[in-house]
Amino acid sequence: MHYVLIDDSIAFDGYTSARRPLGGAEKAFASLGGALVKRGHSVTVLNRIQYPTWCEGAKWRPIDDPQLTSEADVVIAFRKPGLLGTVRQAKQRLLWVTGPSDYLNTQGVTDFFDSLKPKVVFVSPSQVAGYKGPSPTAVIAPGVRNPFYETETAAIEPFPEIGGEALTPSDAPPIIPPPHAVVTTHPQQGLAWLIDIWTKIIHPQLPQARMAVYSAALHKGSKGEELSDELKPILALVQSVADKNVVIVEPRSDRGMADVYRASRVHLYPSFSQDVACWTLQESQAAGLPAVARMVGGAGAHIINGETGFLVPDASAFGNVALQILSDDNVYRNLSAAAGAVTRRRTWDLVAAEFDALVGAPATATADTPAV
Repeated sequence: MHYVLIDDSIAFDGYTSARRPLGGAEKAFASLGGALVKRGHSVTVLNRIQYPTWCEGAKWRPIDDPQLTSEADVVIAFRKPGLLGTVRQAKQRLLWVTGPSDYLNTQGVTDFFDSLKPKVVFVSPSQVAGYKGPSPTAVIAPGVRNPFYETETAAIEPFPEIGGEALTPSDAPPIIPPPHAVVTTHPQQGLAWLIDIWTKIIHPQLPQARMAVYSAALHKGSKGEELSDELKPILALVQSVADKNVVIVEPRSDRGMADVYRASRVHLYPSFSQDVACWTLQESQAAGLPAVARMVGGAGAHIINGETGFLVPDASAFGNVALQILSDDNVYRNLSAAAGAVTRRRTWDLVAAEFDALVGAPATATADTPAV
């Protein structure tokens, strides 16, 4: 079958996340094409890439290419309903939605769907309730790229945000990591709340613990680069608690973040209602990093409460269980083993198989197909 995947957000390709940080939704889009190729399909990917290229067997082309393909067996439009009609002739059309589904409920979108008859594919059950339209729906959870499933740290470099010595393949990650907490949330979605918990509950009882905030925007701002007015007070807040072992760190590539997760003790994930995919939470769990999250958004789809981390109702509970993971080796060890268990792995090969099943494509993948 011939799949055509379409996105018009930013320029990236199937290898971008191996070179530099990339958003979770973009990584998902970049990962599916290669996984479908491994199942025997031909795949064309259209996005804002500047020049045509090949990634994992998929042909990537600029979305405004005058030689744009006009036929497909399956069109997968990413997030925007208007992209569904990019390919004139298609046997099936899917709209792949990675965020809240409210925007699909307008009359204009409903009328558009009536003419093109797409199926709507969500990434989390939490999205389904928000969709009121007539189109058939399916939930296909995203996968995790291979670096987060690897069991050895390949990088030979110091992790200054952890506060330890240089890590090497022979001694990193340590059997029991230092009391290092990772934060990947958007600064406007709960970071101030986390800092309050850190300074009032965690740091007073465990002053040697460190909290590393991975944020591209705050990192640039800390280097004197331009920062939005909304983020300036948040940057000032984070910098004001540097004496509480809170640091700002530039996000890394997939492999870099996987190494950090495996060398850390807990992922502090405040959660918010609009966060339905929880991309970094899914990746850190795959790498065996326990997490603490609030019981909102899509966090419950990734954390098994009490087994791979904790889902908590309030700030007090959040701080107390985070402190327990940071300070109790046995608690960390048990949660980490459960989080990174092989039985929980969800590769992009599995995701591609579910897309195939949804459109009725023949099952061509083999059990020994390597992970993306």
